[in-house]
Order: sequence, then structure tokens, then C-alpha cells
Amino acid sequence: MKNVISKRVLPILLAGMLLLSGCGSRPNGGKADVVVVMPTPEVSANPAASAQIVPETTATTAPTNTPAPTSTATQQQAPAAATTPAPTPAPTPAPTPAPTPKPTPAPTQAPSNKPVVTKNPTDEKVIVGGSCWFVAKYENAVWAEWHFVSPDGSRDINYADAEKEFSTMEIVKGYASTMQLKNIPEALNGWKVYCRFSNNNGAMTTTKATITVTNSTDGSPRVTKSPTGETVDAGGSCSFVARHEDAIWAEWHFVSPDGSRDINYADAAKEFAGVEIINGNTGTLQLKNISVSLNGWKVYCKFSNNIGSVKTSSAQITVSGQKDPGTAVVTVSDQDASYSALYNGSYVESVAKKGTMTISGGPDIFNVSVRWPNSASEYSTWTFSGSFDGRAVMHYSNCTMKTVTVDEKGNETSLMNYNNGTGYLQMTDSGLTWADDGRSASGAASFVKS
Repeated sequence: MKNVISKRVLPILLAGMLLLSGCGSRPNGGKADVVVVMPTPEVSANPAASAQIVPETTATTAPTNTPAPTSTATQQQAPAAATTPAPTPAPTPAPTPAPTPKPTPAPTQAPSNKPVVTKNPTDEKVIVGGSCWFVAKYENAVWAEWHFVSPDGSRDINYADAEKEFSTMEIVKGYASTMQLKNIPEALNGWKVYCRFSNNNGAMTTTKATITVTNSTDGSPRVTKSPTGETVDAGGSCSFVARHEDAIWAEWHFVSPDGSRDINYADAAKEFAGVEIINGNTGTLQLKNISVSLNGWKVYCKFSNNIGSVKTSSAQITVSGQKDPGTAVVTVSDQDASYSALYNGSYVESVAKKGTMTISGGPDIFNVSVRWPNSASEYSTWTFSGSFDGRAVMHYSNCTMKTVTVDEKGNETSLMNYNNGTGYLQMTDSGLTWADDGRSASGAASFVKS
């Protein structure tokens, strides 16, 4: 490219120099035409470049700096520099809303597991020297303690101090859910009692029950219906019905034809072989498989409460002269078996149907076994023995209580909690009531025969 430019520009420069020199030495003073002979340009390797011719220039024409022709290649526009695209602005992210804080729930207070009173004691009215019971029930308690409050409320003493205060009165089980007072003095009139249940989490108290002590028999039970005489064939059955008001206990008695003997229903079961005596401690007495030996005997019901007692009139039993199939085989063992049948058997707890009880033995000593499940792998047992008195109550003091755990293989491990435990078992209209002092936190339990 440089060689081509030199060959084209150099003649032009030479022509310019000649023109300048001619102008300065014209002898004739006239104009002189100056012809500039342009050399034939060399053919360029670029055909387009060699086809261009530089025009002639006259003397009168001012020299013009004509730009050197460029090749087609040089005339073409240089490719435009690559345009750097404007950077795309990063999208502005939408502002993330601040998270709405979840309300912090108020802390749930763990259950206190304090004792809960499920039964309050009730007021009692009793004659001087009489007895009465106060019953309270609860859940989740470990200890129970009865308190005595003076009539004006100024004094509150526990059962131990009450024994000192009223020295002639006997307080039974002031540390259990059921307390009995015996030989109550007149000085106790107007006092109130309540039970305080407690555990390691706190204590709860029952409402107060008032003790009314009187010298009169006001408030004693009243008979509203006496039984009527019944005539029955030997081996047959009959019922005697009595009604009352304000009574707590009922007990049927049998009186010999000559009036010389008066025995309660429990002793009558021993006296008369094969006779089945049912509900002898309720208002309705039923006799089955009656023996001719009962002919001429009379029955009456004795109703009582803490104030006193009352008897119905007597009703005679007449047994027809038909042959008594059981007469020829009357034995002492038959009498014992009849009496034992009153109590012996299997029982189930009447509410949750969980606990079971079995009574065997008799007629004098009965053996009792209670089983109570605590969980799928643990249960408790109580075993004791004793005799039922005329009121169909067994008081015992030889109870052994154990807790038994069962592992996955069925192996049992026994732990004795206590022995020589005390309590009572009583027959009622519907079954049995059991109260063990060692489980006083659970109160008395009712069982029905299964």
C-alpha cells in the first residue's frame, strides 16, 4: 500500500515544484502554459485501484491536495466494533414481607395432681353414748386426717387431739377416709368434722359435717309396713316385706314358736338345714327350700340408725304337712353349707368392673381374696380372713397386701406392701362393701356377685 501511494503522490509533488520555479523566471513576462505529464501509473495488483486516473491540472489552478485513492478494500467501511450490549439491570426483587410472628401460646400449666374430693361427709344425729360413721372419698391422695371444729369455729383440732379432748369417746380410723365415733359424749354436740386429704402436691379438705348429740330418741327409724304371715309347702319359697323411714340398717330375726329363742338371719341359716335365706339384711327377706322345722316360727325386721332402732310386728311361717324331702338328711354340715352359701362365691367391682373378689370357707371363718389391676403389667392383691357378725359385717386385722408386676415373658415379681392390715367387709342390699384402711385413698368399693 505504501508503494502505491508513493508512486502517485511523487509526480504531483514534482509538478508542483516545476510550477513554482516557472512562475519565478518567465523571460517574456507572459504566461507560460505548463503541462504536467503524469507518468503512466503502474498497474496495481488491485484492479479497482489501477482503474483510477489523476486528472490534469492547469497552471492557473491552485494545486489541490487530492487524497490518494484508496482501494476498494480500504473504501469499505471497517466493520463496526461489536456493540457491547447495555447490561440488563438485575431485576429488583420484590421486598420479602417480614414474617408475621406466631403468637407464643401461653404456657400450659402442668396439672398439679392435688387431691380431689369426690364425696363429703354428711351430718349425723346420735344419742348420748351412741356411735356414728363419717365417710369421705377422694382421688390422688396419700394421707387422710380427720379434724374436729368447735361449735363457734374458734378451735380446729385433729383426731389425735380430739381423743384427748373427749377422753371417753373412741375414735376409730381417724387417719382413713371412713371414721367411726363410739361412745359419743353429750359434749360433742354441735361440733363439726371434716377430712383433710393430702399428697406431695398439696391438700384438699371436705366440707364440714355437724354432729348432733341428743338424750332423746327423736330421729329413730319408723316402721311404715310390717310383714304378714305366710303359708308354704315344704320345700317351697316365700317372701316377707317390711318398710321403714330414716333407717340405715335392717336385720331379720327368727323367733321360736314358744318365744324362748330369738336369732338373727345369719344364725337361722345355721339352725335350719337346707333353707336358703336371701337378703336377710334388707327390707325384703326371701326364704327358699323351706323345711317343716320352720313351721310355727315367726320373723320380724329390726330397723336401726345412729339414734336408735325399732322392730316390726312379727309374721308367722306356716309349713304344710307334706313330706319334707330334706328332713331325713339334716346334718350340721348341711347347716354350715347353707350359711356359707350366703357369702361364698365370686364378686366383681360394681363400677369399673375391674376389681374381683373371691370368698370361700365358712361357716365360722371366711377367706377373702381381692385382686385389683393397676395397669397391663401390674396388679395388687389383698388377702384376709374373718367372721361375719350379726349385722353381716366382717372386721379383719390380718390383711396382707402385695403388688405384683409381670414382665414381657409373663414372669411375676411380688412385693409385699404391708401385712396385719385392717378393714371391714359388709353385705348390703346389692352385694358387698369393702373398705381397707391401707387403700383409704380410694375409699370403699362395692362388689356384686358374678
